[in-house]
Amino acid sequence: MTTNPWVAIPSTGDRRRSALALARAHDAVLGEGAEPGPELRGVIVDSWRRCRAAGVDVVGGLAPVMFGGDEAGERWSSSPLAAAEGVLRSLLDDVRAEGEQVLLVCDADGTLLWIDGDERMIERASGVNLMRGARWSESAAGTNAMGTALAVDHSLQVFSAEHFAAPVHGWTCSAAPLHDPVTGEVVGVLDLSGPLQTAHPHSLALVTAAARMVEGVLAREAAARAEAAREDAALRGAFPLAVPRPGLRMRALGRDRAEVEVSRGETVTLSRRHSELLVLLALRPEGMTAEEVAIATHGDFGKPVTARAELSRLRRILGHRLLAEPYRLDALARADFLTAQERVADDASGLDALLDAYPGPLLPRSETPLIAEAREALDFRVRQAVLRSGSANHLHRWVHSAAGRDDLEACRRLLAALPEDDDRRPAALSHLRRLVQDTR
Repeated sequence: MTTNPWVAIPSTGDRRRSALALARAHDAVLGEGAEPGPELRGVIVDSWRRCRAAGVDVVGGLAPVMFGGDEAGERWSSSPLAAAEGVLRSLLDDVRAEGEQVLLVCDADGTLLWIDGDERMIERASGVNLMRGARWSESAAGTNAMGTALAVDHSLQVFSAEHFAAPVHGWTCSAAPLHDPVTGEVVGVLDLSGPLQTAHPHSLALVTAAARMVEGVLAREAAARAEAAREDAALRGAFPLAVPRPGLRMRALGRDRAEVEVSRGETVTLSRRHSELLVLLALRPEGMTAEEVAIATHGDFGKPVTARAELSRLRRILGHRLLAEPYRLDALARADFLTAQERVADDASGLDALLDAYPGPLLPRSETPLIAEAREALDFRVRQAVLRSGSANHLHRWVHSAAGRDDLEACRRLLAALPEDDDRRPAALSHLRRLVQDTR
C-alpha cells in the first residue's frame, strides 16, 4: 500500500498482482456484498457507495455520450479553460515521451471537451467512450479519476478495478480539479490516462502540478481582464487608475528555507513552516481556507486554529500582501519555481534558460503533499527535457546540478554523448562508476 491515500500504487511492486487483488475485491464487495478489505482505499469505498446510490451499472456501465465531437469542440473554444491550451500542448511532450497515454480536460459537469496524446491510445480510449462529448462524472460513469476528483475536489489516482464499472478496469487514471482563480469554484478537471503498465505515482504529481499551471494561466487572464476593466472605467472617469500592487518575489528552489523580498532590497529567510505556507499559497492562487491549510500541512489531524496562528505570524512578515477568507496572496507572486514551470512549458525559451531557472528541487525536505507533488512533477519535466535533448552540454549541466547529480541514466547518456577527446569525459566516467557502485 502507498502512504498517500490519493495515490493508487507505490513506485515499486507487481502491478499485475495488485490489479488481480483489486479485481477480487471488486467482485466480492460489489458482486457479493462483502465488507471492503484493506486493499481498498477509503476514497474508493466512499465513491463506490455513491455510485451504487446513483444506480451506475457495475457490469457494463460506460460514460454516456451527451453530444458529438463538433459541439464539444465549440464548447471547448468558448471555455475559459481553452486559454491554457498552450500549457497542455507542452505537457503533451512529456506524455508522448512516456508513451501510451492521453491527456484530457473535462468541464465542471465531467463532460470531456478536449483530448490528445498517443494516437493509438486515443483510438483505444474511444472504445470505452473516453472521447469528446462523453460525461465522466461519478453519477454517470461510476468511480473514475475525473469524476471522483470533481466529487471530492481533490487530485487522485484510480487504478484498474478501483474503477466502479468493469469496462474500464484496464485503465489507470490520474486527475486534478481546476479552480476559478477569483471564486475558487471548480471549473473542470485535468486527467492523464493510460493502460495499466503506464501506472506510476509520479503521474499524479505531474497532473497536479500541471493543474496548478493551468490555474496560473486562468489567474493571469482574470487579472488582465480586471486591469482592462479598471483602465476602461478610468478613461470614462468612473475612478482613477489603481496603483499597481507590488510583486512578491520568492526563491524556494534548491533550498529548505524560502527567501522572500519584503521590500526593495530587503530579503527575509523564512522558517521551514512559513516557507511551506508561502509556497502553498503561490501554488494555489485561488486561495485556501484555514481548514485546507491545516490538512495540507498537518494531515487529517491538522487543526484550523493552528493554521490560523501560523498564517498570522507569516502576515507579520508579509503585511498586507497576505489576505484571509480565503488565505491568499494579494500580490503577483514572482517565484523561482513558477518561473521554472513557465519555462518548462515554453519551448521557445530554450533549455539553457530552463536550467538557469532550475537550481534544484522545490523545498527538497518538505513532506507536505501538495509541495511534494509540485516538486516531483517539476523535477520530472526538467529531467525529461534534458534527456530528450540528448545534448552533451545540457546533460553535463544536469548531472552536475543538485537535482541531477544522482541520475544514473542521465550520467550514462552523458558519457555516450561526449566525444572520446572531450576533457569532461574522465570526470563523467568516474561519476558513472560511483553511481553504479552506489546502486549495488
